[in-house]
Amino acid sequence: MFKKFNLIVLMLCGSFLIAQELTKEQQEEIKQKTLEEFAKIIFSNAMEAKRAFQQEQVREEIIENFATTAPRSEFIVNADISSELAAGVDGATIYVSADGQNTWQSADANLLGTLGYENTWEGIVNTGDGNTIHSYLSGVVESGVLGDDVDFGTIIVSGSPHNSSGSFPPGSNMYATLVNDEQGDTSSDQDILSVRGTYLGEEMEDADGNVYTDVERFYVSLDLNGGCCDAGGLFGPWYLYGVGLVNPEATSDVAYAVGWGDGGFGQLTPGLLKVSGDLASGDVEGFEYLSTNIAYNTNGNSMQATALMDLLTNDPEWGVWPNSYNGFIALGVTVEASLSGLDVAADVKDQTNPGLLICTTTTQTGNVPLVLSNPDFDVETNTLSVDYSDADGNLPWFKSAQICYPNDGACFYSTDMIPDSHTYEEGVTFSVSFTDDDIGAPPGDYDAKFWFSDADIDEYPSAQIIIPITVGGSGCGLVGDTNGDSTLNVLDVVLLVNIILDANASGDDCSDVNGDGAFNVLDVVLLVNLILNP
Repeated sequence: MFKKFNLIVLMLCGSFLIAQELTKEQQEEIKQKTLEEFAKIIFSNAMEAKRAFQQEQVREEIIENFATTAPRSEFIVNADISSELAAGVDGATIYVSADGQNTWQSADANLLGTLGYENTWEGIVNTGDGNTIHSYLSGVVESGVLGDDVDFGTIIVSGSPHNSSGSFPPGSNMYATLVNDEQGDTSSDQDILSVRGTYLGEEMEDADGNVYTDVERFYVSLDLNGGCCDAGGLFGPWYLYGVGLVNPEATSDVAYAVGWGDGGFGQLTPGLLKVSGDLASGDVEGFEYLSTNIAYNTNGNSMQATALMDLLTNDPEWGVWPNSYNGFIALGVTVEASLSGLDVAADVKDQTNPGLLICTTTTQTGNVPLVLSNPDFDVETNTLSVDYSDADGNLPWFKSAQICYPNDGACFYSTDMIPDSHTYEEGVTFSVSFTDDDIGAPPGDYDAKFWFSDADIDEYPSAQIIIPITVGGSGCGLVGDTNGDSTLNVLDVVLLVNIILDANASGDDCSDVNGDGAFNVLDVVLLVNLILNP
């Protein structure tokens, strides 16, 4: 025991003497080399992810027209996923909270693939009661659809909860998972299990009237299999923990990272790093701290950090913000660095695939009633149409066109209507066509009813719009009304006889009383019967 104690003392003394021999310049050089190695790893991974997201296939919005019903027990979410990526979607999940984001329920979203919803994914969550609903969508995509040379396996594209209180560190309920990583591929304290993210911001409107989320602060969490975080020894090895960040639409070859480390010479002061280099080769040309004024937490099994978003967006090389995603790429790395003489050797302990955080959470309290307008019936094509708009941007889960007997008579035909787009706040035209056989009713005058609902059906207990229509193979409002005065009488008979006797005369649908496509005495007989027996 005494010998072991002496050995420890000698080692400590030796380390102290070696440290004394290193000048401040040498210590600073070692610190810079360590930081450079860390920066290279962050930059290389970030640029690989950026190249993937800059493929032509994803230059449009990945998730478009995210829409929900109003708060209701059966809460429905729709989202359009670009056709280029749809084939690579491994799965999609909707997350819904009815209790102020304290807890979240989830459900799978599946492709509808029906007329009007060819690229629309839908998920349904039974929320119970609740007048305020928060929701977001998370999708898992096979990275190969981003480009032939992309091989990350699967990547996550996700919205997130909204850390509206600005609490730090956020609770688990305020994070969305951006990356899941394999367990057990390195020692537990450097083994990354996941990367999570969230944001603080508010809804804004740009000069063109487009609504976006103005992100004030971002939050990331690097979750480890073991405890966080290992500082290492005076002369190494040292351990560095970082989350790389990149704007996928930036034109400059730059990456950013929130990093933590605490080696013998302060190898990595916790802060927000900017790394410049060459996108094609991945070579680092320079790095600097944008700020060390960040909040971080290394308690438990996670390195959590937050910084003001404008530390990134005010940097001219970050790129246009908000971008078309209103989000950024995040990926995690852990690095071990050690001395090799006065040089530094660095080894990647673990690294993750990238994930894309979309800083969007849909929130709705209460419900503004939907609006139906411009009802129409095209008698030539038997097509009903109506314009739908909703100030909340809600989708109508109930969108029925009905054909009914006049004067509040029974409805005998009902069908779903089909939208021409999904921009419900701006306005959408719903339409549906049918044949005479579809409705199974004789020619005649009926009522068409339009009945829509974006909330529980008791908020809309009856059809909102009713219009008169005439169906059954004739474009005529009143069969036999040859002179068009909306009345059947002897004048119509006289005119019909003249049409039949005059070879140069032409009649219309109203004159073809029996609907056989010809004008003859059979039409006259039927017309007389209609007048005598209305």
